[in-house]
This record gives sequence, C-alpha cells and structure tokens, in this order.
Amino acid sequence: MDRLLAMEAFVRTVDTGSMSRAAAQLGIANASVTTLIRRLEAHLGVTLLHRSTRYVRPTPEGAAYYERCRSILEQVGEAEAALAGRGRGPRGVLRVETPIAVGHLVLSPALAEFARLHPDLRVVTSLNNEVDNLVKRGIDVAIRMEAVESGDLVARLIYRARYALCAAPDFVEAHGAPAHPRAIDPKRCLGFSGSPSGDLRIWRFRRGEERHEIAPEGNLFFNSTDALMQAAAHGAGLIYVLDVLADRYCRRGELVRLLPEWETDEQTFYAVHRRVGFTPPKVRAFVDFLAAHFAAPANPAPVPIRAR
Repeated sequence: MDRLLAMEAFVRTVDTGSMSRAAAQLGIANASVTTLIRRLEAHLGVTLLHRSTRYVRPTPEGAAYYERCRSILEQVGEAEAALAGRGRGPRGVLRVETPIAVGHLVLSPALAEFARLHPDLRVVTSLNNEVDNLVKRGIDVAIRMEAVESGDLVARLIYRARYALCAAPDFVEAHGAPAHPRAIDPKRCLGFSGSPSGDLRIWRFRRGEERHEIAPEGNLFFNSTDALMQAAAHGAGLIYVLDVLADRYCRRGELVRLLPEWETDEQTFYAVHRRVGFTPPKVRAFVDFLAAHFAAPANPAPVPIRAR
C-alpha cells in the first residue's frame, strides 16, 4: 500500500465529504479511493469513516488521524516545495475559479502571460458566480469579490476597484459629456441587476460634501457586466461599471470614462486559497501574479468631448 497516497485519499475524502470527489481530485478511480482507505483502516486497526448513502464523515478516531495526516502531507509538500525552488518552477495542476465577468475581461487575457511564465503548470479555470466550499470542490485559488470569513481559508486583497461612468464616444458626441452628475439623464442610463431579487445597482457619486444617486431608467437592463458594456459600446447609453472590467473597452476606444474626478462606490477583489502550514509554489506564484496584474490596470485619460 502506498501509505502517503492512502493518507491523501483519506484527507481529500474528509475535505470533500465524498470518495468520488476525492477520486476526481486525485485523478484516480473511485474504487481505488475506497480500496486505499479500507487498507489504511486495516493497517491501523480502526474505522476512520462513517459511511452511508448520503454522507461520509470521520469517526472520532478518524478526526484525530485526519489532523495528523494533514500535518504530515503539508510537511511533505513543504519539502517538495523547497526542492522545487532550486531551479524548477511550479508544476502540476492549478485549479482556479473566478466570477464570470472577471474571467472574461481580466483573467483570461492575463492567463496567456502566466502560462508563458510557468510552462510546467497546467491551469484549469472555472468561470461561475457561485460562492461555495472551495476545499470540497478542489479549487486551489478563487477570485472573490467579498470578504471571506473562514478559518480554513486565507484571503489576500489584490485590488480595490471603483465604479466608472462610461459611454461610447459616438453616444457622448451625440448627447454631450455630463459635467456634473445632475446632468445625467436617468433615461439614458443602462441598468444592471445581479441579484436574484432583481434589485438594480444604484449609481453613487461623491465629491467633498456633495452626494448624488441615480437610479437607471433606460430601456435596457442586464445581469451580465460584459453584455452591459457591449451594449454601451454600441451606443445604447451610459453605464456604471467597475474600472478594472471596463479597462479593455476603454483601451480599445470603444468606451470613454466620464466624471473621473468624482468618487464612486468601491469593490474589493480577493485571492482566496486554503489555509495550510505552507503555501504551495503554484498557489503562491498565481496569487503574486494576480496582485501584480490587478494593481496595474491601464486607466486611460478621458477623451475630451464637449460637456453639457
């Protein structure tokens, strides 16, 4: 019996609550995980897991053994990481998860550079807006747009984004660039609703003691930031989106940023990964890459257009 593999199969089963998910993460057959854990139990002379058709969870002996196994596997990983640092870059498989808009507009273009820097690392990226148990699903690093409160996870702040008022150059040429939030016509504002309740995002502007809010009243509303920006790029109206997401459209000249001197709402981005005794090289390399990439979005100066 490969004792280390058996220990890893046991730890992954406890983490995910499923032998089949553990097998998928390890890249082995379901039956192999079952066999490894049974042999481990026979070797130790104890039952490590309670099994039923609905769940798998550790026995009291299994829970105590799980903590020891995690510690041992982390030490093995740390030893391998120390050797990997001697002339070898990160290798293996890195599983990444990101919100859909961030994946399309920020992460996907950047991954080409990350892949070039780390040719021995295979990056498997999942784009979705679900906030779920990362450990259970075998995710190494996730980009999240909210605070993470968990003793099992570490969250590193990688970017503080601000909302930006944008529109297509042709739209602004036709209707004028607002010189003040009071000049914004709500009927020319495209709406966004990302919540199941359908609540619209309110546009907020601040400058000194001044405060202004706008509720969009245009005839187009979306639950996708990418779709919202595509409509705006085709001249449909004004939008209020995160600067880091609008950056590509602005750099290509499809959108221009308006009223940049006004403060807007903030949105934080975090890189989240599992809390372990050491950070695997592949995780550390990717999180450092994210921090550097997010910190340097190209925010072009607004195009001078007649104000109204």
